[in-house]
This record gives sequence, structure tokens and C-alpha cells, in this order.
Amino acid sequence: MFRNFVLEIFLILLIFLVVLSMIPLIELKYHSDLYETIENFNKYCLNNDADLINDLDVKDTYMWNMGNYLYDFDTVDGYFKKKVETESKDADTETEDAVTETESKLYLYYLKMSIAFLLVMLVFFIYVIIIYNYEICITESDDIQIKEYLRYCGYALFIYVLLFIIFFSLILKKTTELYKKEDTLTYEYIMLMKSLDIILKENKMDKPDNKTIIDILKNYSKNKINDIGHVAINNKNAMYELKIAQEKKIKSAEKVYDNYNIYLIKLKNIDRLAYYNSDESKNKVKDKVADIFRFIYAYVIFLIAPIYILSISLKGNYIYLLGTIIAIIIFSVTVYNIYNTLQ
Repeated sequence: MFRNFVLEIFLILLIFLVVLSMIPLIELKYHSDLYETIENFNKYCLNNDADLINDLDVKDTYMWNMGNYLYDFDTVDGYFKKKVETESKDADTETEDAVTETESKLYLYYLKMSIAFLLVMLVFFIYVIIIYNYEICITESDDIQIKEYLRYCGYALFIYVLLFIIFFSLILKKTTELYKKEDTLTYEYIMLMKSLDIILKENKMDKPDNKTIIDILKNYSKNKINDIGHVAINNKNAMYELKIAQEKKIKSAEKVYDNYNIYLIKLKNIDRLAYYNSDESKNKVKDKVADIFRFIYAYVIFLIAPIYILSISLKGNYIYLLGTIIAIIIFSVTVYNIYNTLQ
């Protein structure tokens, strides 16, 4: 039976918010491992035949799936630079640098899932400070034990909140590294895929350069395709033809592929397709994911304290503690599954 209802409800809420903050890290590692496992199964099922593996659709590759997890493919064209009529032929880059964009998908996801815990702890810390000052400055209480208790509570909360802010900031910084061009190639890859997707869907067959790219993409698809995810673009013959087509385009006077939104699409990195799907490229992403996931152990600190205090408050009633933890886990998993379903 609950002995200190308010305290125990607060601790249960705190444990729930800590678990909630952990979900983006767990989900990131889960997706990375899942897509790696899918790739390994594909290799196993195809007897590790390089030609057969390269004939797989784009949607079956690790880089495509991780790129779509890290970016919103439907809106990622917002990173494209617009074609300026007077500068279109001389512009060096096709897209804005994703590093300058603060609204990265994973960054915002982790921020959203952690901010409630941070706010609750800050409010509680301020509440303890106010009560402490009330006891000392207003009531002038002679109860030294109350004053000492509140003072040490204030110290403990300050350290607790400070540690969370430190780890919170480090995790946020690490998530941005997944988006940096110098750390991983996910941005380059997904923007190239979006460029090809735009050309494919707009289907400008009256433009010779666009028609060449579209014909190559359609020739190397097993079924009637409606987006770039269903193209077997990693086929060595497809990559060779795309490279040749791009080289011819570079030699032409107009280097930008025609499109309705006047995006600056030049496919400058089309020759790096093989490298994007190489083990070296994929390992860069996996290593960054592993770096971020290591911070999961820091959450042990944030879970031990409230669980320990809750166990003391509940005294011998560990069945209630166990039931509470199980309920929190079930609720968290349910919310997690509903969120993924809605996504």
C-alpha cells in the first residue's frame, strides 16, 4: 500500500519520464540493427552473390532505410537550392548544408521526448529552494533537521539536474553528427535519391537529359516503378550508364536537370553511388549510432535514484514497486508501438 502518496506518484512520474527520454536512443539503435539484419538476411538468401545483391531494390538497402529514418523523405526537398536564372550554370552546390538546419528529425525527436523530464526536475528544484527559503527566512523555524533535509535535497537535485543537462546536451550534439557531411554520407545519399526521385516522378520525357535518366532507372527495375525506392540502382550496369549519362550532361551547356520546382538538380555525385552503399560508408553510420547509444548507460544514474527512493518509501511492499515498474514498461512500449504505427 502507498505510504507517501504524493512522493511516490512523483517518483513514478519521474521514472516514466526517464524511460520516455530513453526511447529515441533505443529506437535509433533498433532501426540500425534491424536494417543491418535485413541486409545480412538478403546476403544469406542470395548466397552472398554480389551480382544478385546489387540487383536488390533501393528500398532493401541499409543506407536507404537509415536515410529515410534520419530524414523525412517527403519534405527533404526543402534542402534543395532554387535555380537562379542568372547563376544556374555557375552554382557549385545543389543543396543547402544540412548542418545549418536545426530541425533535424532525430534531434527534434529526442528533444521532444526529453524536455518534459527536464522541465519537471527544474520546477521541482525551484519548489525545494522556495520551501527551504520559506523555512529559513519566513518561519525562522528552529527545526534544524528540516533545514538540513531541505538543504541536502537542494544539493542532490542540483547535481541530478546538472548531470541530466550535461548528458542531454552531449546526446543532442551527437545526434547532429549523424547529419554532418564530414561524419556520415547519409545527407549526400538521401539528397541524391531525392533528386532521382523528382526526375523519375515528374517524367519529363520531352527533355532529352531527363529522358535518359528516366529510361535507365526504368530499365533496371523489376516492376512498374512509382518511386526511386523500387529501382535496382546499385546494379553495376545501371551505375555505369548513369555515370556516362552524367558525364555527357556535364559537357553540355545546360548542366541543370529540368524540373517543375526549379530546383538546382545537377546529380554531381551520381558516380559515388557504389561508395554510398559500401561497407566503409555504412560503418560510418553504424559507428555514430553506437556512439549515441552508449549514452543509454548514463540513464542508469537517472533511474537508480528514483527507484531507490521509491523502494525506501514503499518499504516492504516491493510487490507494488514491481507492479509499478511493469506498468510503466507496458505503458511505454504501448505508446512506442502506437507512435510507430501512426508514423
